[in-house]
Amino acid sequence: MAILTRHSSIENVRSLGNDMVSEIILRLPIESVARSKCVSKAWHATISDDYLRRKLPLRLSVLYFPDAVANTTTKSPPRFACASAAGAGGGGGKLEDRDLGFFPFMDTAVVCDASNGLLLLRAAGTTRFFVVDPVTRRWSALPPPSRDPRLSMLAFDPSSSVSSGAGGGGGCYRVVNFTGRWRESGGEVEVFSSETWAWAPPRDVEFGVSPAALSGSMHFHGGAVYALAADPDCVVRMDLAGGDLTCAVAELPEAAGGDGRLAHSGGRLHYVATTTSDGGGARGVVKVWVLDGESPAALRWRLKHAVRLDGVAGDGDDEEVRFMALHPEKDAAYMSSAGRVVELDLARKEVTGVWKVGGEGEKNRVVKAWLVPSSLYLSDCLADAHVQVQC
Repeated sequence: MAILTRHSSIENVRSLGNDMVSEIILRLPIESVARSKCVSKAWHATISDDYLRRKLPLRLSVLYFPDAVANTTTKSPPRFACASAAGAGGGGGKLEDRDLGFFPFMDTAVVCDASNGLLLLRAAGTTRFFVVDPVTRRWSALPPPSRDPRLSMLAFDPSSSVSSGAGGGGGCYRVVNFTGRWRESGGEVEVFSSETWAWAPPRDVEFGVSPAALSGSMHFHGGAVYALAADPDCVVRMDLAGGDLTCAVAELPEAAGGDGRLAHSGGRLHYVATTTSDGGGARGVVKVWVLDGESPAALRWRLKHAVRLDGVAGDGDDEEVRFMALHPEKDAAYMSSAGRVVELDLARKEVTGVWKVGGEGEKNRVVKAWLVPSSLYLSDCLADAHVQVQC
C-alpha cells in the first residue's frame, strides 16, 4: 500500500489487468485485504469476485477457551486465532490471537456458536444476539426473536455455491433457534436471515425423531442444517434453502456417542467418530465415513479412513485428542490436543502440520476450527445497513 501512495496515481492501479491485481492481492496480509477494497472500484470488484476467492489459499482458524486462572473461579473469555500464513498444508506454526476487545459486550455476552469465521453471541439473560467477525472487526446486533430460544446455532457457509437468496452462500448467514416447544417427533423453529434482516415466523417442524434425541452437534452446508441424533443413531437434515424447513433422516453407520461429528469435504457429507484410548498405551482411532448415493433410497455410508491416533498428541502426552474439522477439498482431518491443532493426512496416515494455540505455558481447549479462503472473511457477510465497525 505504501508503494501505491508514493506513486500517488490511481491511473496506474486502473491500468493493471485483473490477473495482475489478483496476484498482488494474493500476497497481501489478511488484515490488508479488506482495506484494499478502498483503493479503487476495480480493486473492490476484484476482491469481491468469485474467481479470486477460489484462488486464495485456505486459512486455518480456531475458537478456543483458555483454562481458568489457577486458584480462582474466574472463567476466561473465549479467544479467536488464525494462522499467520496461509494455513492448511503449510506445515504449521502459531495460531495468532485476534483481539476481540473491539466488541463492547464481550464481558457480558456468551458465545452460542461459531461458523466459518463468524461468532454468534448472546447477551446473558436476554434474547439479544450479536454476530461478530473477528478478522474485519465488525459486528451486528440482531433484532430480538419472538421466542426465547432453548438452543441457537449460526449457519454461515461462505464457500457454498448457493446464492445468498437461496439460503446459504454469497455472504448471507442464518441464525436458527430451537424454541423448546417440543412434540413427539418435532418442535418449533425460528430462523433469522441477514438478507431480509428479520426473523421468519416460528414454524412447527417435523424432525422425524424425538427432539430430546437431537444433540448440540450441528453442522451447516449448502443451505441445510445437519444434526446428530441418538436413539436411533442418525443424522437429521433440515432444509433452510427452501424456507419450509423440511427434514430428512439417515441412519449412522456407527453409534454417535459423545465423539461423533459431521463435516463436508469434496461436497459430500462425512461422519467422523473418534474412539478413546484402550488403556494399553494406544491413543484410539479416528474413523471417517462418506455418504454415497444421490437418491434417499440409494444413500449408504462407506468407511473411507480408519487412522490410529498414536503420536498425534505428542510423545508421553496423555491429553485427549478431539476431532475439529475436515479439509474441504483433500483427505485431511484437524485434531486438537494439548493446546495444539494437528493436521492429519488421512490417506498417508501421518501428521503433516502442527499449530500452537495461545501463549507459552497456557492450557487451551479448542471448541471450533474451520478452513475457508481468506477473502471470504471480508465484510460482505455483515449487512452494511446494520453493521458496527471498529478500526
